[in-house]
Amino acid sequence: MFIVADAHVSRAQDNHEPFFEMLDALRDTGEDVVFLGDIFDLWVSLPRYEGPLQRRFLEWCAAYKQSASVGYIEGNREFYMVRRNRNCFTWSDGAKHLEGNILFVHGDLINRADKKYLRFRRLSKNALVRNAVRFLPYGPKFAHNMKLKLKQTNHAFRLGLPVEALESFARARFAEGVTCILVGHFHEPYLFEENGAALHVLPDWFTDHHVGYLDRTNGVLETGPWRQLIARREGAGADETST
Repeated sequence: MFIVADAHVSRAQDNHEPFFEMLDALRDTGEDVVFLGDIFDLWVSLPRYEGPLQRRFLEWCAAYKQSASVGYIEGNREFYMVRRNRNCFTWSDGAKHLEGNILFVHGDLINRADKKYLRFRRLSKNALVRNAVRFLPYGPKFAHNMKLKLKQTNHAFRLGLPVEALESFARARFAEGVTCILVGHFHEPYLFEENGAALHVLPDWFTDHHVGYLDRTNGVLETGPWRQLIARREGAGADETST
């Protein structure tokens, strides 16, 4: 299973073609794929707001889920996306998804001390605001301002990993029987292990085009450049075929 987190794809960053090149390569692997959120720098999934890049991505997901599992957790830079596009994924959720003993979360709800962001999230993602945004006469400008607001809401909390919050969250989930937690959002790899269970904060795709690969047969997670991980899996597949 490949895991992609925090790609922050946009034309302004000029990183959209490398991202879709990776999707083409992932399609050739036949492996399940999970997106841990914030795949686009901003995604307001309403009429007049979605652009060609989002539609291209949704088409890829809808096609690929016919042959493998495609999961999606909505991130803090995505609004109403899961609600509107559930049919494009094998599974999707606005906060978390449990698959066996593996828990997928974006991670923006973990740090409960970030109260300013949590208030913003509750306000911006409720049904009343969604309906209001849908009919705003200057919707794209509003979306741009929303993006700026996001950058201001939790600036102080991006200066370092909230280790205590991550470990507290992990221990609570471990007590519920979860043995593997996969987290995005923080853009900085981190591993917390206790009594045979592990929480992994994945690297972001945005900085160095890194992804994760989880071998569900042994629970081992690898992270690194996507080309390298895909090549390694293709090599492993060739070895299995020859034996």
